[in-house]
Amino acid sequence: MVVSVGGPRLAFLAMIAVLTSGCATQASLTVMSQPEGAFITEKGSGTSYGTAPVTVFYDGATLLRHKNADGCYLVKGFEARWVSGTTASLDFVRLCASNVGDYNISFSRDPAQPSLDKDLQFALQLQALRAQQQQAKAAQDAASAALFSAWANTQRPNVNCTSTQIGNTVQTNCR
Repeated sequence: MVVSVGGPRLAFLAMIAVLTSGCATQASLTVMSQPEGAFITEKGSGTSYGTAPVTVFYDGATLLRHKNADGCYLVKGFEARWVSGTTASLDFVRLCASNVGDYNISFSRDPAQPSLDKDLQFALQLQALRAQQQQAKAAQDAASAALFSAWANTQRPNVNCTSTQIGNTVQTNCR
């Protein structure tokens, strides 16, 4: 007879170790803009990431191939374009410390460029939209909770019990 040490439990733990180790093999870079709402594209490739803030993910093994002499990882830069047409850009971004983890960069609009008011107004509209989305989510969550509560209450029978002590014995009757 062959005895398996750990058996399915050991296999399950090994699978969890493999899956969770995969989570720690990437770096993320959150690209923000000031004022909020610049459209972010990657320099060189033109890949569009959308309206800031956006998060870009990099495979840790790929980053290792882009490590320079000072120990930092070089990735393609970004261009931030506000609704007024004003731009700010970086040709490359240096990620220093680790090939895994979270990084942040922020593009600041030059206030001397024309039409700052357009960009500020757009940022306010984005904030209002986000507030509306949060309110809608809160209302949806409240409705879901109410629906669950109503469902849960219909699943329990309405039972009333009374207990009476007779000497050293307690008798309980439910209906």
